[in-house]
Amino acid sequence: MGKKIIIVGGGLAGLTAGIYGAKANYDVEIYEKNNIIGGECTGWDRKGYHIDNCLHWMMGTNEGTDLYDIWKTVGAIGDDVKILKNQKMYTSTLNGESLSLYDDLEKTRQEMIALSKEDEEEINNLMEDVKTAMYVEIPAYKPMEFYGPIELLKMIKKQKNTFKLFKKYENQDTEDLMNKFKHPLIRCLISDFCPKESAASSFPMAYGNFVAGDGGIPQGGSRAMALRMEEKFKSLGGKSFTNRPVKKIIVEGNKAKGIVLENNQEVYGDYIVISCDMDYTFNVLLDKSYMDKTLKMMYENDKDYKVYGMFQAAYGVDCPEDLLKGEIILDCTDIKIAPWMGDRMTIKTYGYEPSFAPENKQILQVLLPLDVLAYDYWMKLYENKDEYNRKKNELAEILMKKIEDNYETYREKMNILDVWTPVTYKRYCNAYKGYNQSFVAGKNTDPKLYPSPYVENLDNVILCGQWISPPGGAPGAAITGKFAIQRILKKDKKDVNL
Repeated sequence: MGKKIIIVGGGLAGLTAGIYGAKANYDVEIYEKNNIIGGECTGWDRKGYHIDNCLHWMMGTNEGTDLYDIWKTVGAIGDDVKILKNQKMYTSTLNGESLSLYDDLEKTRQEMIALSKEDEEEINNLMEDVKTAMYVEIPAYKPMEFYGPIELLKMIKKQKNTFKLFKKYENQDTEDLMNKFKHPLIRCLISDFCPKESAASSFPMAYGNFVAGDGGIPQGGSRAMALRMEEKFKSLGGKSFTNRPVKKIIVEGNKAKGIVLENNQEVYGDYIVISCDMDYTFNVLLDKSYMDKTLKMMYENDKDYKVYGMFQAAYGVDCPEDLLKGEIILDCTDIKIAPWMGDRMTIKTYGYEPSFAPENKQILQVLLPLDVLAYDYWMKLYENKDEYNRKKNELAEILMKKIEDNYETYREKMNILDVWTPVTYKRYCNAYKGYNQSFVAGKNTDPKLYPSPYVENLDNVILCGQWISPPGGAPGAAITGKFAIQRILKKDKKDVNL
């Protein structure tokens, strides 16, 4: 083996970095704080049911893209892994009406026009933008700073549709896009996927990806995918250590010498790749003075770089019939018990994964978006565990009744399997404000501005993960993991074209 790379955090970014590092003949070790690899890309079992925490649909499942090559290389997908695809991205409901986003764009367009003839012109404009977005590809071959002039020109040409959409929606957010439509359900449909403060291009680009068929789900869900990646990592000679929280980076001069584990064990290496939460990185692992100025600005400018929260609950359903057949978003203003609660709730079933529930039963999960203020509320409650558990189960009961009121067949057939809050993500992943993604950049921000993956004054430390790739998500995590190793290869004057 060659030089040694220590990776802090075994989520998607850390696993991807580990696999590419091992393939590049480095001696690689991953240190993960939890008892299972995967970070937020995970799931757990309750009462014979499996709860999936992460993947609803995953960009990069179509062959022929750099992102697909990453997923294939790390073992997330492969010839022996079936890619499941839904005909609907999701369905939004309001005041007794419903509207779906289908993989058939024309079907969606016709349904929207039938719902609101007066919005026809704007509907057609939006659908044209979705068509443009079908050919958008995330650059994932190598970091931008390594492109030569000719490569850069080819990449720019390849990204013409991306630039076209960015230009059209420049200085607009999702709320601006919503307000172009008169019908309230169409406005809901748009904001049900993207926060109102997110870039206006987010919706057409995400839906375009889905219509292009590139939004599949690897069979087995999040935990199974992460475990496949760990298996691939180990097959290449990598070593993963779970239940090994890291509490400090050992720094001498302009180098990081290694890490200190929670049990005070010291581990030394030539490079440190940090793939955990960036707030934890620069408030615990390293001194805050090492934080990149762009990242620091994002934390301080919470008006333009927002974070949110999620309240989630899983229910066992004693019923063989899947009434939802995917994701349904309901209005829940009538059950709003606190100002930090969102106005809409997402209900998801997993009929495509029969192994997630016992025979003739279903698992149903609810996601309720929260304002960031909810973090302080739930953290304060957590000081008294009994009160915390009582309050979260109380809210889960309210959400369950809302489901029963909308789907009479499920009445008295549901039971709570588990409930998790922003506190859960803070405890298990050190997530900043308990948010399971990254900053949502508003319309007054520079869309080309990203935190640096390099740590100033520490030559051998590289960052990766969704927090340096706002607004986060699995693709960004994996891409930055690959890029971390390419940046190390560059430092070692080796070929970066993995």
